[in-house]
Amino acid sequence: MSSKILKIGQISDMHIGEDESLVQGIDVRANFMKAVDSKSMQDLDLLVLSGDLANEDAEPGAYRYFADFIKKSSVPVCVIPGNHDRIEVMEKYLDLKGKVQNGKCFYRYDLCGKSIFFLDSACGDVSMEQLEWLKSEAAKVKGEIILFMHHPPCFCGHRFMDLRYHLRNMVEVQETLAGIENLTHIYTGHYHAQFEVSMGRQIVHVAPSTQMQIDPNMPYFNLQSAAPGWQVIKWGENFVETEVYFE
Repeated sequence: MSSKILKIGQISDMHIGEDESLVQGIDVRANFMKAVDSKSMQDLDLLVLSGDLANEDAEPGAYRYFADFIKKSSVPVCVIPGNHDRIEVMEKYLDLKGKVQNGKCFYRYDLCGKSIFFLDSACGDVSMEQLEWLKSEAAKVKGEIILFMHHPPCFCGHRFMDLRYHLRNMVEVQETLAGIENLTHIYTGHYHAQFEVSMGRQIVHVAPSTQMQIDPNMPYFNLQSAAPGWQVIKWGENFVETEVYFE
C-alpha cells in the first residue's frame, strides 16, 4: 500500500442537458464548473463523476460536454452511469473501453497502490454478476479498498427518495458488501442530498448534487436549494476522510 495520501473529488447528479439551456431553471453547467473550479478541488489525484451525467434520458449533448471536459482535464476522471444515463449512449462519446461487460459499467481502478471499485446501479439494482465480481476482485487486494456506486445501498432517511427511488435489491447488495472485510467506505449519489449513514462497520457517504438539493424531510419533491454540492475524499495509509462542500 502506498504511503501517498490520495485526494479524490466526487461530483454526482450533474443532470447536464442537450445544450446550454437551463434545466428546471438552473444553469447546471455553471453549477458543475463551480464544483470543479473550487479551491477544495485543487490538486486532485482523481475525479469521480458518480452518475446522472445527463438530465433526463441520456442526452447526447451531455456526453459530448463531458467528453470535452475529460479531454481537457489535468487529472484522471472515472465515470459510472446513473438512472438517467444509458450506457450504450455513453459509450459513443466517452472512453469506457474494458469497463463495460454485458451492458453494465463496472470496473477496478488502481492508483498509487490503492484500489478503487465502481459498480453500475443505473437500472435500479446491482446485478449478481457485479456482486460476484466485486467479492472476487476485492479478495485479491491486501489493503483497504473504497467503492463508488450511484444508488445508496441503504435507506438514508430521505423521505422522498427512500420511498420512491431506493435501490431495489438492497438486501442482496448489503449482504455482499458486509462480507468484504477490506471495504469500509462506500461513496454514492442519487439522493440529491448529503448523508453519512452507518451500515454496520461500513459507512455510506451520499454526495449532494451539483444540479440541486431535494428536501429530505418531505415525502414529495420539494426543491431545497439550487446551489451545487460535492465531496472530497482524502485517503491515506490508515485513514479515509470525507469533506462535503456547498457553493
